[in-house]
Amino acid sequence: MKNFIKIIISMGVLLTGLFLAVPVFAEDAREIMQRVFNMEDGDSRISRTRISTCRYVKKDKKLKCAEKPRVKVMESVRRDYGPNGKDVRSIMILLDPPGERGIGMLQYDYDDPNRDSDQWIYLSALGKVRRIVSGSEDGPKTGSLFGSEISYEDVEARHLEDYTYKMLKTVTYKSRPCWVIESKPTPAQARKSSYSKAVQWIDQERYLSLKIVLYDRQGRPLKRITMKGIEQVEGIWIARQMTVNNLQTKRISSMKTQSLAINLPVGDDFLTQRALTDGAFRESELKKLREMMN
Repeated sequence: MKNFIKIIISMGVLLTGLFLAVPVFAEDAREIMQRVFNMEDGDSRISRTRISTCRYVKKDKKLKCAEKPRVKVMESVRRDYGPNGKDVRSIMILLDPPGERGIGMLQYDYDDPNRDSDQWIYLSALGKVRRIVSGSEDGPKTGSLFGSEISYEDVEARHLEDYTYKMLKTVTYKSRPCWVIESKPTPAQARKSSYSKAVQWIDQERYLSLKIVLYDRQGRPLKRITMKGIEQVEGIWIARQMTVNNLQTKRISSMKTQSLAINLPVGDDFLTQRALTDGAFRESELKKLREMMN
């Protein structure tokens, strides 16, 4: 995820250098991404997030909404599970606007690279839980998170083994030294993904992705994701704001964390489908968590 190194040298020496350097760069890129995957993020996390989405135009070299943004507020709870704390269960519930209050999404992620994430969506107006699946066998999932430019695939867990990695360059981005690393899905993962590759700008000190460009199956830039408001909470690096720019539809979603707490106790029975369908139970459990956050 940096400028290409210019090598002005004879062709014979250049070819020799490339053959020697490619395996080293490939290994370095994978090792860096291993550290990114292994970054500490706490045993649990509770947050309230504001999501703003609109169609945009470019004016005076800046992106501006061409319509009134659709603003939604959600609460999310996440907790690690499993013998090694590598499985994750999370729930996201809409609080606002009032007409969509109670719509929620439940997700189970697994450390096992052979097991895909399980996702369920609850539509409060219908009172039904629907499992999110792809439209065809081994095909990518379609649909977006609460009408934003974030897809169901975007929030699924990733596994290091599902991609190959290549160091492109090193740059200074937002005054931070970064590696620019390209990730391409393996053939098995490619069948289940809407993306042919991702290019990430990785902070060399904090091992955070500061920018990601996702490419569609035809190799065209599809989404640009940027992180802002980087800070430490209880020793853990987080980004307070994430912007997802759909370069093809010209729509943009901005997610801003309004409140956050890490490593609070979350009950085993909360991150289940009951929390989607039983409003009284859900509000009772969320009230306890909110009180601990204050």
